[in-house]
Amino acid sequence: MQITFDPQNPEDCRTLAILFDARAARMALAAATAQPDTATAQPETAPAQPDTATAQPETSETDCHGMVHDDTIHSTPASKNADGSWRAKRGQKEAYEAAIAAATSTAAPAPQGMPMPQPASTAPATPPAPIDYKTMAERFMAKMADPDGLPAEYEAIYADLSIDYDDLETNQTSIARLWHYMDAVDNGDDHDGCVRHAMSA
Repeated sequence: MQITFDPQNPEDCRTLAILFDARAARMALAAATAQPDTATAQPETAPAQPDTATAQPETSETDCHGMVHDDTIHSTPASKNADGSWRAKRGQKEAYEAAIAAATSTAAPAPQGMPMPQPASTAPATPPAPIDYKTMAERFMAKMADPDGLPAEYEAIYADLSIDYDDLETNQTSIARLWHYMDAVDNGDDHDGCVRHAMSA
């Protein structure tokens, strides 16, 4: 657009000044309204900084006790002692030591598997050597000849021990029962006690 005016005419000069003042006012207004946009744009990028600060959590590295850093009992920021353990937080010594004890005790249950040699106690399960009939008979006859040798008559003993006289020489169970009966007699048991001992042996 082309503007013609007479610089000698005061009215033209006034009109021109008003035009220039209005243009300058519009430019100033546009600049003023554009500035807050850039100013407010800056704070939007600012919150990104705290995120990067919190994006650096405590390390998941473990110390010499296998413990992960815990800021309730360990000093912050995380730091280690000379032995490789986390440094204790001030005022948390007892909780810190309890946590170490718990961590180290759970890491060492392996030695409990040591008591394996117990099966040796089952070794004495080997059957006893059979009792010779002649040896048992000689012992039994000697007790029968002794007035105080047996607490009951031999018929009662045979009956209570379920012994058949006909197969006594070859029946190892009957031989063993008579032998254990006489062992109980030697220990001072009465007839009933001797029978219980012989039947459970």
